[in-house]
Amino acid sequence: MLGRITDKIELSLPTSGILQDGRTVSNYHLLPAKTLTAEGWKPIEEVKPVYNEATQYLAVDTAIDVGDKITVTYKAVDIPADELAAMEDLLLAEMGV
Repeated sequence: MLGRITDKIELSLPTSGILQDGRTVSNYHLLPAKTLTAEGWKPIEEVKPVYNEATQYLAVDTAIDVGDKITVTYKAVDIPADELAAMEDLLLAEMGV
């Protein structure tokens, strides 16, 4: 997985994009590794906490360019109670209960 930090944080390659020389490129995500590196893309190292997938989700806390890679740290965020209830209702409806 590659990412880059410019004026924004990009954690996945786009399917189309603009090169630094101004050219627009389709299939950007298929460019050779050498070109992607020249465009500032680096490997991503993810740091994820242990969390409860039933009641929490992961959100990006920080993304830091540390030279040869980008370190992305996630934080666990509680799913709001009303959303949990709606998810439970949907699951019960799908089960026919």
